[in-house]
Amino acid sequence: MRLFCWAVVFFVSFGLAVEDYSLPGINTDEILMPVNVWGEVRNPGMHMIPWDSDLRDALSAAGGPTSSANLSSVRIILQDLDMEYDLSDYLSGDGAPLPGMEPDATVYVSEASYVWWKDVVDFSYKLLIMANVILLMSRT
Repeated sequence: MRLFCWAVVFFVSFGLAVEDYSLPGINTDEILMPVNVWGEVRNPGMHMIPWDSDLRDALSAAGGPTSSANLSSVRIILQDLDMEYDLSDYLSGDGAPLPGMEPDATVYVSEASYVWWKDVVDFSYKLLIMANVILLMSRT
């Protein structure tokens, strides 16, 4: 068993292992860092992105913003900085350059303020349908 372990250490150490073997961040020349993306994104959580990434890469790793995301105030928390970024201005061509990400950065995309109106209208619509069904059933 010891001989097998030493053989594995030897082959891995001297590059004699299988060439398809690679570790992210080591053999691929791409160093990854963790960022946290929360709020109105399709896949919130911790994601691994390349070292030289910006806000766009972090949001893309999380699947992008949902339809109810408020892109005008994306909150970015870095080690020594807490800021809000207007991504909607950037997308229209008028905004500041995208901020870069750091390891363990946190991005929070809030919900747009009009979303609760959509819920109120949807609930009212369902109440009207129920009232209409009851009215039709009472006539028969």
